[in-house]
Amino acid sequence: MSDLMTTKEAAEYLKLNYMTVYKLSQRGRIPASKIGGNWRFRKDLLDDWIGKQAMVVEGNVLVVDDDPAILEVISEVITRKGFKAVCVGSGEKALEELDKQRFDLIFLDLVMPGISGVEALSAIKAKDDKAVVVIVTGHGDDPIALEAMSLGPLFLIRKPFRVSDITEVLNAVVRVRR
Repeated sequence: MSDLMTTKEAAEYLKLNYMTVYKLSQRGRIPASKIGGNWRFRKDLLDDWIGKQAMVVEGNVLVVDDDPAILEVISEVITRKGFKAVCVGSGEKALEELDKQRFDLIFLDLVMPGISGVEALSAIKAKDDKAVVVIVTGHGDDPIALEAMSLGPLFLIRKPFRVSDITEVLNAVVRVRR
């Protein structure tokens, strides 16, 4: 059994967050086996999976937050990674943008004036049930975050976040889409 990695070991190997690897496993997006109630990973299968992926160099990313500083930071990281960023300050504006174009990834704040992030997430999922959404919130343990997580975002980033948190999500999305 020593050739099997735990979720923590696989996360370290892939340089991803533990919960990201766990969620990818749950959704069948990464090669994993459930053994004794725990996810296990074979290094050779992970290497093969990474090697077979087609590189996504560019994509459209929607950033939704009412804080201009957050929009600026996330947008800068996204642009440096080769993605196109579209930034809006409300859930209403996010839904307008979704009517105009498709996004490969959406960063979504939960607490905003107007429609909440949970309401926006529900509307986003109604428009595109395969939308890859990252919840960005300072209220990670709040009931609103739990409600949002039940709607199926792929990631949750807690504020204050590090730039590496955004980079990690972008790298994971590139790997998943390969």
